[in-house]
Amino acid sequence: MVQIPRHTPWALRKIPNEVTGVLPWLMVFGHLPRGPLAVLKENWTGLRDIPLSLGHTTVEYLSELRQNLEIASSYANEHSKCEQQCYITHYYLRAREKSFDVGKQVLILIPDSTSSKVFSQW
Repeated sequence: MVQIPRHTPWALRKIPNEVTGVLPWLMVFGHLPRGPLAVLKENWTGLRDIPLSLGHTTVEYLSELRQNLEIASSYANEHSKCEQQCYITHYYLRAREKSFDVGKQVLILIPDSTSSKVFSQW
């Protein structure tokens, strides 16, 4: 029997949102996620040593975090506007404008007066 692996939390946070185009981790924390494998790789390859101190004061860290969050927010807003416009054009692809003249017969569907929305008839 073959088991299908479940998504791990560190894999889900690295997938960008379809509408905003930004990683959820980036929108929440203001920096790109580093999973356990990334930390291990950086340590083995020597790209980054494990720091003994943070290197930033609290004020510097918070100001940098605020800037990163503002950049991510502006990018997400622009990307979501573009994606919403794509959704709108796709939704209204076959839509046609309808107009009716006075005196023409039209069919209007009105639900009956039952109180139940589940069992109402038209």
